[in-house]
Amino acid sequence: MVEMADEPEIRELIASWLAAEPQVEAATGGPGSGGGLPAPPAGGGEVAAAARRLALRGLDGAPSPAVPEGLRLVAEALVVDEHPSASGWTPLERAEAVKWVALLVHRFGEDGVQELAAALGGQPGADVPDAG
Repeated sequence: MVEMADEPEIRELIASWLAAEPQVEAATGGPGSGGGLPAPPAGGGEVAAAARRLALRGLDGAPSPAVPEGLRLVAEALVVDEHPSASGWTPLERAEAVKWVALLVHRFGEDGVQELAAALGGQPGADVPDAG
């Protein structure tokens, strides 16, 4: 039987990944961005709305799948907390962004995060149909 990690253990794991990120970039020759979601400043509502549109695409009215709590914590720490404007969001905006980013990650993984960054950055081809 696999034992699930509790929230403090998950947060500690995520913190270790974030702390190691600059060393990984240096070792791989990747850009030294210093972390952060590659997106321009935006309000929490805008980020949540974009994540919602992306996360719900293709469901065609079917109920959203349940997102594991551990994945919600990962989405919060590695995507939402890394947005350049996250520190200015209200708790409600933050909670909405976490909810939809977690579903986006659950359904589409890293590709979903990249699509979110593209949609927020206004990159060509980043238009996403409204999911309703």
